[in-house]
Amino acid sequence: MKKYANIINFARGCEPRAEDDSYLLPTLKNELELCGRLGLRSTVLLQYDALVREGYRDLCRQYEDEIEIGLWLEIVEPLCEKAGIRWNGRYEWDWKIDCNITVAYTKEERARLADAAFEGFREYFGYYPGVAGCWIIDAFTLDYINEKYKPDAFCVCRDQYGTDGMTLWGGVYNGGYYPSKKNMIVPARERKDQIDLPVFRMLGPDPLYQYDIGLGSPEERQGVSTLEPVYPYGGGSEKWVDWYFRENYGNPALSHAYAQFGQENSFGWDDIGGPLEMQLKKLREKEKSGGIEVLTLGETGRRFKAAYDETPVNSLLTLTDWKGEGNKGLWYYSKYYRVNVYSDGKRVWIRDLQLYSDDFEQDHLNTVCKANRCAAFALPVIDGFRFSQGSVRAGLYPCIAGEVIKTARFNAKELDERSIRLDCSEIGFTLLEDRIVVDMPAEAELKFVYADLPYIPYKSHDEKMLRLNFSGFDGRSFDYELKLEKGSYTGSGSIKGEDGEAILLLKV
Repeated sequence: MKKYANIINFARGCEPRAEDDSYLLPTLKNELELCGRLGLRSTVLLQYDALVREGYRDLCRQYEDEIEIGLWLEIVEPLCEKAGIRWNGRYEWDWKIDCNITVAYTKEERARLADAAFEGFREYFGYYPGVAGCWIIDAFTLDYINEKYKPDAFCVCRDQYGTDGMTLWGGVYNGGYYPSKKNMIVPARERKDQIDLPVFRMLGPDPLYQYDIGLGSPEERQGVSTLEPVYPYGGGSEKWVDWYFRENYGNPALSHAYAQFGQENSFGWDDIGGPLEMQLKKLREKEKSGGIEVLTLGETGRRFKAAYDETPVNSLLTLTDWKGEGNKGLWYYSKYYRVNVYSDGKRVWIRDLQLYSDDFEQDHLNTVCKANRCAAFALPVIDGFRFSQGSVRAGLYPCIAGEVIKTARFNAKELDERSIRLDCSEIGFTLLEDRIVVDMPAEAELKFVYADLPYIPYKSHDEKMLRLNFSGFDGRSFDYELKLEKGSYTGSGSIKGEDGEAILLLKV
């Protein structure tokens, strides 16, 4: 198992939400000084409004032997001016989705904006950047950048629902993947549909608690529990950071363990300086002991490309709970699906199951987004966050006679480089690249539990097939299905095993 860490500090040149944004450049300078003092290589991603400011360029050149410089691709007024495109924002940088993100523009404009950003970077630094990132980007622009400029790696936001108007939901939970040409959040299944650019998920989400923040209010802005040093209940807490190191890097993962450290300069050094130094000192000690490789984003992308020509199977296992409440979990993801098996110490269930299809387009791939929200979704079979409401906690629960089977056991074992076995007393989950095998008592069944919400995707079923339909924010709908190799669907909304076993086929 490879253990990678990236320090990515991304910088804006202006902050209209602050009365005085003169703190922005000193914040980046302090971040670079800290990394230099600790002997840690890092990546700096400059938003275009920072790139055109001489102070940011001079600062990066001062540290050019210690850092990698790339682009942060939120859209800003100077970039629109260079591309010859009208800017609809209120300020030089505006956080509103209908001007800030690539889907706010036509496909022809997206290409021009990408060219302006990469050419502008080359004009200032003499070369095209080898890395770039953005909270969210459309697959067309990402593919265009890859084909024309051949960067080594790209980074995007972790899974979130509605934060700052952006939803990324259902993708690889942590680490790297090769995205689909129609949907940047999901791995491509077939090579012909794959963007050959490694994409890495940012911000180090809490593998137990981030997913459920706001549970029961799925259409509201989700809160944050991540490695970001600005959050006192995440990366700002030394207790949480120690736990995160132990769980993210200390437990087995099938291919690689990954985390992104660092913070955008908008938060300011007064809020992030102490926690960031605490984190990076711990990271340096891990690096010196040989436990974690601290690489630039570009180095990580090149390693990934050398090791994998398609998205590898991977996992994230969590066996202790920093809150002391006894929760445990296993994230498993391949190019076909992701699943989260979760335990609260008394019972175990499938909290999340999302399918991937090369034919499923992200919202506004081919249209212009004129709203203050955008999204990239996968295809949900069960969604413990979005399908919950009030007292109903959605999931796929092992039950006997309608009662959830009680089990406190949660033991995971790698079977080979692509599969994991999870034993939970009477229940067993074997997670394979394209299917899940569930062992349970002969009289048991897997019960679909979900709230009565308008977007629940279940449409019909026969003995071996569940038919579903997903509708995105942009009004499109997509039909998909979940087949059973073994077992059967019942009229009561459950999966009944056959000889104590159910096999879910996860190729859409």
